[in-house]
Amino acid sequence: MANTVLMKKGESLKDEKRIGILYRNILMVEKMEATVTHILPQCKTQGFTHKGKEIKFMVKGELEYHVGDDMFILEEGDMLFHHSDDKHWASNKGTGEAIFITVSTPGTFTLFEEKKK
Repeated sequence: MANTVLMKKGESLKDEKRIGILYRNILMVEKMEATVTHILPQCKTQGFTHKGKEIKFMVKGELEYHVGDDMFILEEGDMLFHHSDDKHWASNKGTGEAIFITVSTPGTFTLFEEKKK
């Protein structure tokens, strides 16, 4: 495994599309993963629970981000940390695209593969 990884703007290892949602996996190493998520206005992600921890960095727009019974308003430049075993999902109630980066440990992008089976 390389000690340094550069992913240029617009590149990804794998894309996963849902209605109104684009997940772009940009890093997958031993025990860590990074994904850029694009959510169109009035769309929301499905709820997830899995082992691990996550950090969210808001890049663009505004989201309602739910973790368990808590709801947070995330705006450009905000960061949110949470344990992944609490059900979590994002909802874009705005009029523009929302983009955030998730860094998780361990990696969770394989959850999409498991859902397809």
